[in-house]
Amino acid sequence: WLKIEHPAYSSLPRLASTVCAMAAPMLELAYVPLIIWLPLLFMQCMAATYGGRGMQNMVRSITGLLVDTAVNAVLKIVWIVMLVLCLDCARNAFMNRGNGNSGDNSSSLAVFEQYAAREGVLVWGMNLVCMMAIPTVHSLNGEAIKLERDRDIMKRQAEQQGAFAKQLLGESSDKKVDKAVPKETPMPEKKEDEAEGEVRKRAD
Repeated sequence: WLKIEHPAYSSLPRLASTVCAMAAPMLELAYVPLIIWLPLLFMQCMAATYGGRGMQNMVRSITGLLVDTAVNAVLKIVWIVMLVLCLDCARNAFMNRGNGNSGDNSSSLAVFEQYAAREGVLVWGMNLVCMMAIPTVHSLNGEAIKLERDRDIMKRQAEQQGAFAKQLLGESSDKKVDKAVPKETPMPEKKEDEAEGEVRKRAD
């Protein structure tokens, strides 16, 4: 077998690995957070659309670990790092690196680098959108639950006030009826008895 030793072929694997690392930095790690963000976002959407308040509270208890705790500050820093990586991939994706039709190894690797950068933009962008959507849905769902609770309290208070007003109106109407009915005056029975006695005495 013939062994061809050429500087271009010997440095090709090292060049390919360098290009892949430059095109999409930490692209392998970009898929790991999506395993967390996408199911959480799907659960939030299903709970808000088809689930009741019990299911929404259950999902909020899970997302609250990421939104209402100190983990939220760490996630904000992670979001900024992801934004920088996404912008770097976007810069590499829109750079003119040739069409790769010349058959040169460098041009082919440049085209591969551009496609890898586009993939990085897509994956990091999905991470950024999911990390913004999950706290937004969490806060909106909490406000909706709070407004519904306030509405129920106000409705209960209005019903109690209405029942109390009806009771007061019933008592006042009974008093008015009692005042409107004239009292019966007692008949003077004693005077009639005395008049009958005098008549009898005169008759005797």
